[in-house]
Amino acid sequence: MLIRKKTMFVSMEAKYQKLKRKFYIVMAILVLLIISNLYYIYLNYDYLAFKHLISQNYIYTDSLDKLFERELKRDVNGQYYKYFDNLVISIVTREIREEQPDPYTYQYLPEQYKKSKENEKKKADQSYVDELDENIVYLKLTNYSKHTKNFVKNEKETLEKYTNIIIDLRDNPGGDVFALNYIADLFLPEDNIISYDNTRSKLFSKTVKSKKKKQLSYDKIIILQNNDTASSAEGFIAALKDNLDNVILIGDTSYGKGTGQIIIPLKKNFAVKATTMFWNTPKNQNVQGTGIEPDIRYTEDDIIEYAVKYIKEK
Repeated sequence: MLIRKKTMFVSMEAKYQKLKRKFYIVMAILVLLIISNLYYIYLNYDYLAFKHLISQNYIYTDSLDKLFERELKRDVNGQYYKYFDNLVISIVTREIREEQPDPYTYQYLPEQYKKSKENEKKKADQSYVDELDENIVYLKLTNYSKHTKNFVKNEKETLEKYTNIIIDLRDNPGGDVFALNYIADLFLPEDNIISYDNTRSKLFSKTVKSKKKKQLSYDKIIILQNNDTASSAEGFIAALKDNLDNVILIGDTSYGKGTGQIIIPLKKNFAVKATTMFWNTPKNQNVQGTGIEPDIRYTEDDIIEYAVKYIKEK
């Protein structure tokens, strides 16, 4: 039996109404974009007027040349407008550093930004794992970065083989909080607090928690620290110490950096770094200026051997 399908006809009026609706939607979006841009220009009118006035009309260009040279360490060849934003960022961040003082807010010149990324990787490459005996593994972390995160990820199977671990964070300046969160997550049960991140915006303030089940479990976790253990390294220490009952800190008081920074790449390979966050430990304490005290104060050169002895005797 043949069934005839009915042909669906769409009237010209229906097509017209559909196109009309699409047109109005597109026009509304365009108008909204135009209004938003005009409002943004209005909000920044003073700065834009000043930028045009100085960079394109100020007659004492020799003063401008000296200013750009001093702040940006380069001859801009009269391209004052092109580099004006970088000049302003350099001056403002310098004044902030002197006023606060806040040594972590500044502009990277292109060559400085490139060098910082190279140094970050070079330092991360010094991290390593070593077997101290059949039950104790030694993990040296030299910073917290995407490179360190990948290193720990690659070494996870090795780390799982041992019942005790010594984590050496001496001279670790910290770094990337995402690397901190990933590595801490490996040691913690699911849904443990890693840190409280507090910013000026409620939108970006958050409580950071572990997301997965514990993957690295030990009888004893010994963390070595000193006065140069800072920032994300301190965040890692606090995350483990405040959540686990088998963590012992040996060494000296840590540096005491309870702030966090954001780095934003800019045009022409510049970048700007600014302090945008206070972070608190899982016990909701901030270590800024105070640091984290060790359970056992020990600063001798044989601190690793001391930690091994502690594990075996306790």
